[in-house]
Parts: sequence; C-alpha cells; structure tokens
Amino acid sequence: MIVLLASLAALTSSAWAFDPVIQELSEGRIDWTALRLLASAEGVPSGGVLVNLETLEGDARQRLGPRMLAMARKVRISADLTAADLLDAKDAVADRIDDNLMLWEVYEVRYYMSGGVEMEGALPLQAWLRPALVSLAKGKDRTTPATAPTSGLVIDARGLDLSPALSPRLQGPGGETLYSVAAMTVLAASQRTPVVYVTDPADVAAGRRAGGQPLFVRAQSVTAKTDLVLDAADAARVAQAAVDAPFLLQGNVVVVVDK
Repeated sequence: MIVLLASLAALTSSAWAFDPVIQELSEGRIDWTALRLLASAEGVPSGGVLVNLETLEGDARQRLGPRMLAMARKVRISADLTAADLLDAKDAVADRIDDNLMLWEVYEVRYYMSGGVEMEGALPLQAWLRPALVSLAKGKDRTTPATAPTSGLVIDARGLDLSPALSPRLQGPGGETLYSVAAMTVLAASQRTPVVYVTDPADVAAGRRAGGQPLFVRAQSVTAKTDLVLDAADAARVAQAAVDAPFLLQGNVVVVVDK
C-alpha cells in the first residue's frame, strides 16, 4: 500500500489531456509541454533501524537537490548553447540562474509500508532561466496596432528527427532566421519560454500559447537537431503574418512533435 500526498496537484501529468513531450535523462526527465524538470529520490531506512519520517524526508531531499542540478545542466537552450554553458559563463546571468536553481519544489511524496519515502521534485524552466531569456531577447515593441488577427504560430514537425530545445531557430529555405528568442521582447521573455512542445495541436497547452487564431505551417526539415526549416511558401506566410501581428514578439509559438 502506498500513501500519496500531492502538494501541487496542478503539476501532475494527469493535468494534461494529451501525452506530454518527455525527454528522459539519467537523473530524471524534462517535460517540454509543462516546461519543467522532474526528478525523484528516495529516503530508505537501513539495517532494520527505525528512522522517523522527518529524517527520511530530509535524506530524500538531500539526494534530490544534486539530481536537479545535474539534470538542469543538460537542458539544451539552442543548437549551440546548453544550460551548462550559461552556468559556467561566470557572469551576472550565470549567478542569477544559479541562484534560481533553488526554485525547485517538492510536489509529491510517497510513503511506503516498507518504511521508505520517495520524493518528486519539479523545477519550472521559465522561472529558472528567466534571466538568460531576458538577456537574449532583442525584439522591439510595436508602435503600430496589429492589422491582422493572427494570435500565434503552430509548427507541425511530426515525422522529423527533432531534439527539443528551449529556443530553437525557425528558418527559411535559404537559412535565414524567421524566429528565435532574439525575436521576443524583453517583457515576453520574462513571462514565457520561446516555444512550447506538444504531441497534438489540440492540446490545451497549444491553445494557451498560440491563441484562438494561429497560423499553421509544416516544417520541411531539421538542422542541427533542434532548428526547424520551412519551405519558401510557408516562410513567406510567417514573415508577412509577423508584420501584421505581434505573435512572434510575444513568443506565441507551438511546435508539434511525435509522441
């Protein structure tokens, strides 16, 4: 028998109507749909010695912290940048995201009849990496109103060999960059990641990010494992839509990938 306590029920996978995009790592996993790092650790009594729950919980928490750090360093920001690169830069951004690693929370604890305790922790990617995203954002706020109702961009990348990254580049057929974190305004980068990944465009996470009137395009290929390439027609549609509405400035971009 297991007693389950969930302090942050909204963080559990059951909150999603569709399969999330999960990247498995040796220390845990990255949920690219909920945009969080997830890891677990156990506190286990040894040698038949009775240990109180507070001690076991403390043991699990102590094991969980280093796992979170090791996993966090593996997060890919873009094709040529990882979170480890940011943390090792020894600058103000590195200091701030290093401090933000303490934002991870315990959201679930399992108590076993054997006496053991298993603790699940989560670190929200956007909250952790906000200083880095803000430093990379270069978009300028519009001074004119939108002339089209386009609310976001949905890129269908199913069937392609894509590795999720926090800020993939969207490119045209000639290699020109149509979108990356640099296209976002500082305000938008302080509020959301550049993209969210889903396995179905009907996922509620896609609707929240891309809005009710998104532009749909199909990626033709992938470069550098993370970056998406559009054909000339779709690249032109995105470029024109971005002139008419600020959805790229706001980071309202969804990438649909295989389960």
